[in-house]
Amino acid sequence: MSRWPRLIAATLTLSLCSPSRADDTHYQDFLVGGRSIGLGGAFTSLGDDPASVYFNPAGLGDARGSNLQVSTSLYGFERGSIGGNLTLPVPGVEQRNIEFTDLVIIPASAGYIQSFGPLDAERHPYQAYGLSVLVPSYRSFKVNAGDSSATGENSYQRRVTDRELWSGAGYGRRISTALRLGVSAYYILRSVVDTEDVSVRERLADGSDKFQTVTNDIAFTNGSAVLIAGARYQASEALSLGIALQSPSVQLHSNASLRFSRAAADPSIAVGGEPTATFDALSPNTAASETRYAPSLRAGASLSRKYKYTFSADVSYHAPVRYTLIAVDDAYKARLPFTPEIDRRGVLNVNLGAEYLVIREVSIAGGVFTDFSSAPAIDPAPLADQPPRVNLLGFSAALGYFGTHTLSRVGMVYSFGTGYDVIPERGDINRVLGVDQAFQRIAYSQSFFYIFVSSTFRY
Repeated sequence: MSRWPRLIAATLTLSLCSPSRADDTHYQDFLVGGRSIGLGGAFTSLGDDPASVYFNPAGLGDARGSNLQVSTSLYGFERGSIGGNLTLPVPGVEQRNIEFTDLVIIPASAGYIQSFGPLDAERHPYQAYGLSVLVPSYRSFKVNAGDSSATGENSYQRRVTDRELWSGAGYGRRISTALRLGVSAYYILRSVVDTEDVSVRERLADGSDKFQTVTNDIAFTNGSAVLIAGARYQASEALSLGIALQSPSVQLHSNASLRFSRAAADPSIAVGGEPTATFDALSPNTAASETRYAPSLRAGASLSRKYKYTFSADVSYHAPVRYTLIAVDDAYKARLPFTPEIDRRGVLNVNLGAEYLVIREVSIAGGVFTDFSSAPAIDPAPLADQPPRVNLLGFSAALGYFGTHTLSRVGMVYSFGTGYDVIPERGDINRVLGVDQAFQRIAYSQSFFYIFVSSTFRY
């Protein structure tokens, strides 16, 4: 196989410009819901909101009548930087810092609650059901890079879409004046499309060209189901406690499609007077995909004074889990632009929030949350590719207006952190072209920002 030394060296920096590692390492890059976002995701002990189907279905036991909520982002972006003492075999760029910024479509949710059944002495129902649809993550980016000179030209393109859709239903009931219990179930669909195209052309001394083009086209979907059981205890008029347990996921279906192609021509090597040309196309039919969701436990407490303030706090733990994101024969693993073997360690996160009513119709809210990485630690001299390990700290703020039958909120969420990633020493273009190489650890930072708006309608 030709190594195209001069052109590949010239494109190494270009190949590093894309955020090329899939991120199966965090559990709350993005917060979901309406009121819960403004409280930094600390919502396990609060109720009568469609987000309860996700956070703690026991909260449905406090629903009154019907409740429809829609929340979506107005704008969002993810920003990353690759920096530090990154050594590249290209003169003049040994201390180069590389950054990228990508528009992402995140997050969105819609939910509905309906109370029903017998009423208590105060004409309040004991039970309610809820429906919920969440898009907690939708990432999409496109990278185009290229270079040309008198000796040749090259190009690198990558297009990625990675999204999740959670669809679920829940039921909650008041068991006594203090205790509420609930259960919900979610179907989770993940869909990924990842396509890479590399083209390298070199001008030979006799004026002819030799070239090589490679295309890696990867697509997969998988569906899973999880159950969530929760309890909420009203210890006093002001103090509420909540706990929710999510089951490990059960895979329901999966499929994967892989198409690899390579075309090359080299006039300097002639066979029978004709320049050599090759074309190889592979479509493995043994691939399978999977996304596993670890069992998790959330516990929270809140202190509230009606029409005045709310303080809330959550602690959540996700257990370790391992899975193969896409399973292919060893001969094809080197062609994948991401790490297929996912090893998620146990991780503990904290959410804190507060809301204050300036007047009865207007509130301000703010929160802070951690989003620690579940990826394994990265050795200074890694022997293989690994997912990035970046611990994030996030903040949220929201302004709310309460009408007779509507609750409207607008706010923002921002999170940031630093850590490490692993990249091919000789760049992604070399990887696509099939050149064997080692890996190196680099400094890596991430940040997420989005503006959201939420509306709740109560009847």
